[in-house]
Amino acid sequence: MSPTRDLVGTSDLDIFADTLADVAAGRRPADELDRLPAADSPLALRLRRAYGETLAAGGGPQPEPLPHQGETVIDYLDRLTVDWSDFERAGEITRDVVHRLADDKESLRKLVYDVENKPELLAMCERHQLLDYIVLYDALDRGVRLRLHISTEDHFDRPHDHRFSFSSRIVAGGYTHTWYHFDGDLYAEGPDPEARRYLSRHNPDPRAEGVQERLTPHIVRREEPGSCYTLHHSALHTTFTTPDTVSLFLRGPVEKDRSVIMDKAEGTLWWRFGRQDEPEERRRQKAMGLDAYREIRERLEKLGVI
Repeated sequence: MSPTRDLVGTSDLDIFADTLADVAAGRRPADELDRLPAADSPLALRLRRAYGETLAAGGGPQPEPLPHQGETVIDYLDRLTVDWSDFERAGEITRDVVHRLADDKESLRKLVYDVENKPELLAMCERHQLLDYIVLYDALDRGVRLRLHISTEDHFDRPHDHRFSFSSRIVAGGYTHTWYHFDGDLYAEGPDPEARRYLSRHNPDPRAEGVQERLTPHIVRREEPGSCYTLHHSALHTTFTTPDTVSLFLRGPVEKDRSVIMDKAEGTLWWRFGRQDEPEERRRQKAMGLDAYREIRERLEKLGVI
């Protein structure tokens, strides 16, 4: 299975199907359908026809699933376990969570504000060149770590992968999203202790000459508020953001020891490891701290995210 081909279609069609049901029930204008990424795909056209036939045969809209009665998204997170070894099912579950949370501003606001009183979460919040993130919820023993990402003013085309699989939902702003095909396997030889020497764009891995020549764009699409997708840890992608882009990011457990970041303009690459495997100086550099957290929280307020 291609981790890009299959789940790009799945996430777009989820949005299309939900919007189609709302249009049929009169909750949204019909022209919203035509603005969705999947609107002209063969599967979307089949969905339209099938839904129309069902309406004609049954004399009314299809029944909607029962709501999560009396349960907040936070309640649901507290009892949720995600098995990421079943990648497609994990994607379905986690996309549902981030969709629900994005639409539940009260719960999202509570999660953001609670971080100030949870030092174990605040200690995990980080600042990077291209984004800052707040860890809202952590239960990796159950396959769940929820973060809120906020883009910085820097925007670069840097193909990268992740040590874990995840689902993401755009809340504000947007970005050009490129998914890449890589000819080969960067991790074929397993753990690479020498990679720990090359952790910065200022000190790239000299062994990587010619690697980017094996990288070709596979899919390019625009992610806007409401866009949602699931990415396998083996996939390489780039997110070229606009200012004030905010997204919910629900990740699973670590599945490899490191991830890669490439600079296309310079033809270089370097590596990222988990916090426990990074030098103390690196951990200090990216730590967010309480003052920065409060500044970012205020920014989220002004953007209307919380």
